[in-house]
Amino acid sequence: MRSILVDTGAVIALLRPTDRHHAQAEAFFRSLHGTDRLFTTWPVVTECTFALERNRDALFDWLLASGITVVDFALDDVALMRAWASRYSDREVDFADATLVWLATRQRTNLIATTDFNDFEAYRLANRRTFRNLFAR
Repeated sequence: MRSILVDTGAVIALLRPTDRHHAQAEAFFRSLHGTDRLFTTWPVVTECTFALERNRDALFDWLLASGITVVDFALDDVALMRAWASRYSDREVDFADATLVWLATRQRTNLIATTDFNDFEAYRLANRRTFRNLFAR
């Protein structure tokens, strides 16, 4: 069983046919097996809602049908996210990204579906472990 994190760009690419990563997103989500488990966080859902404001129903339909687990976190977890993000003063780490890094640690996975290639190639998990992006560059 694989635990796969889903970032904003992957969802937007799937639901917006004009997105340059749309075909890749469709192929990725079609390729998932019944044992694959998808995870994301509420800040990612919020970013998707904002980006897809004209197509929110498609987002809501996808969330309800996809089987994705949207994971909550506590305020104590924000301190961990902040400490991790402080190591990246050379870039603007957005809150959704920080929550996904936190979630990767919690789920013990480095698998992610994202179109945010540059950031997730730079981010490091515990023991300097890298993310494995399931979207090809």
